[in-house]
Amino acid sequence: MSRQIKNVVIAGATGNLGSHILTALISHGSFNITVLTRKTGATFPAGVSAKVVNFSSPAELGLALQGQDAVVDAILSPDPTVSIGLIDAAVAAGVYRYIAPEFTIHPKYDKTRSLPIFRGKAQIYDHLQKVANDQKITWTAISNGAFLDWCLRSGFLNIDLIKKKIVLMNDGTRVFPLTVLPAVGTAVPNALAQAEKTKNMHCSIYGVQKSQKEIADLAKEALGSDGWDVESQDMEKAFEEALSATAIGNYSWTVVGDLIRYSLATPGYNGQFEQNDNDLLGVRPMSDEQVKALIKEIFDELKSGPH
Repeated sequence: MSRQIKNVVIAGATGNLGSHILTALISHGSFNITVLTRKTGATFPAGVSAKVVNFSSPAELGLALQGQDAVVDAILSPDPTVSIGLIDAAVAAGVYRYIAPEFTIHPKYDKTRSLPIFRGKAQIYDHLQKVANDQKITWTAISNGAFLDWCLRSGFLNIDLIKKKIVLMNDGTRVFPLTVLPAVGTAVPNALAQAEKTKNMHCSIYGVQKSQKEIADLAKEALGSDGWDVESQDMEKAFEEALSATAIGNYSWTVVGDLIRYSLATPGYNGQFEQNDNDLLGVRPMSDEQVKALIKEIFDELKSGPH
């Protein structure tokens, strides 16, 4: 008889991704949900329990995880300490399934995992593999490429919808996977609900697999082709400058962004998913029309708000 997951703890539920995972867990309707939080007085939707914990205390974490079937780790911090401690607490409490804090480029890309901003994620993944190999816990990990909606809102892909400015990463033609945050959120409860199928499995999902230039072209179609300023950035130069910055402890938005954008634009650091688990995890690919509608929606949001 396959193991049923009923009691689920989520850490990082107030973050950009964690909030979407929490919403999806609630909507699924199959789980008793507990949120681990550092803050007293934090409010969550009706029916969701909250436990205030010191993430540095193994005793507090262990107590909070008693009786839980699964932990969803949506902390997504470059510092691996908290997640490794959470894994150890889950093992000590007898938790069955751990959803790894991956949600990015697939770990098979060793060059990307060796970059300073991804080393912590690699350490977490390796630690989880070790305890799972010792039969102490099972795991599921999800890779989704970049967050399409977040990238468009923040300008992270160097496509500024308001200013109509595009800075191509080299020539902008390298194709990589992107997924909207709600779709990534949906994948998590669907993975938990199919515990046997997703046991010790690294899943790959995507909404689109496109290049930066293709997304920019869709933005032009959605918002009108006039008035766009298009430039190109030498990603090799940006990469070297970013590495030099991290060597002296500079992890600014630009530095981190250039490292990630370099990994998206460079062969050997990233690529299309040749196989995917969209059907298994209930993720539907997006059509060009849906992407254009998303771009228009985000443009309207940005235009009406402060920028």
